[in-house]
Amino acid sequence: MDKSEINIQRAGELFIYSIWLQGQMSDLIILKKHPEFIDDFVDTPSRIPRVMHQQRVKYWEKQFHAVKEEFKKVFSDMLREDELNDLESVYHIRNAIAHSHISLGRDYMLFRPARGSRQEQEIKKVFGLTPIEDQSDPMMLKLTFYDDERYLHNFNELKRLDEVCFKRLSKSIGIPHSRIR
Repeated sequence: MDKSEINIQRAGELFIYSIWLQGQMSDLIILKKHPEFIDDFVDTPSRIPRVMHQQRVKYWEKQFHAVKEEFKKVFSDMLREDELNDLESVYHIRNAIAHSHISLGRDYMLFRPARGSRQEQEIKKVFGLTPIEDQSDPMMLKLTFYDDERYLHNFNELKRLDEVCFKRLSKSIGIPHSRIR
């Protein structure tokens, strides 16, 4: 497989995993806000209780950013700084993939946040970007997921959120993590 194929495949994988994490965040929010749903949700793994399904559908209609922000508020007293950083990074990578300029003939994707926007400033902060000489204006991000080091860094952020953060939060509200995975 060549670099461009690897880049597309890995971008798709990261994007799909971010959707999966969004679903876990939604379930955690719902169950934290509605502890009365927990027993029925846990006791009948073969089906999703009607009230839980109705809440899930509402969250499926929300954008990742809205779910992320509500998740941060609902669990504000339980989220560690590194987990917040991973969450912000996943959000920005997901957004960059979703809004990238893609060419199947290139081994990278290009993403341009709105010039001078809050998003541009957040991206610089989250990824530790500093100005470079003769930098393009407006700023462009080159996404190279064929780069194993870059890809594994992004993948490990997703993995930590799932296996450490969401697992801990699931336990704290009294549900097996496997039930929302």
